[in-house]
Amino acid sequence: MPKVVDHEQRRRELAEAVWRIVRRDGIDHASVRAVAAESGWSSGSLRHYFPTQDALLGFAMELAYRRFLARFEQIDSTLGNRELVRAIAHEVLALDDDRRVEAAVLLAFLPRAMVEPSLHELERYGTRRLYDEVARVFAAAHEAGELRAGVVPLKAARRFIALVDGLNIHHQLGPDELTADDLTEAVDHHLDTVFA
Repeated sequence: MPKVVDHEQRRRELAEAVWRIVRRDGIDHASVRAVAAESGWSSGSLRHYFPTQDALLGFAMELAYRRFLARFEQIDSTLGNRELVRAIAHEVLALDDDRRVEAAVLLAFLPRAMVEPSLHELERYGTRRLYDEVARVFAAAHEAGELRAGVVPLKAARRFIALVDGLNIHHQLGPDELTADDLTEAVDHHLDTVFA
């Protein structure tokens, strides 16, 4: 009887091999050959799933976005708007090993996404989804009269995501100087300036 192959699982395994290489050696070392060696596959087998390096890197980036966007759906929807925004931030911030790896991988992809159109499109899609999710909550808070006077929900969402991204960058560069506790404290302080 022929073996049943879970192609999506294999693609995820390859993406996770990319993440390990990016985390350990940097994105410039995530070649098809290196990913094949890391995953224990031949380059030919890998190319069956990803014909180019950019296709492989794009899927690895997309999977990182999909993982944290999927976690949003697990957030308790009965939370108040402020707590909901806070919970979203906690899913994106590098507060544990898994989220630290995701953040590191996504940050490593950014310089390449600036020059590679397919990666740029993926980055914009993931970031827009994040903006939309946070803006939706800020809009609900605005409708409920929970925001400070003059706060514009869409602008507030973009500033909030910029804050979270900046916190992740500085945490990756100096985790002992900007700890996980510092990340959550900065988010809480910012929310104090947005919510009435």
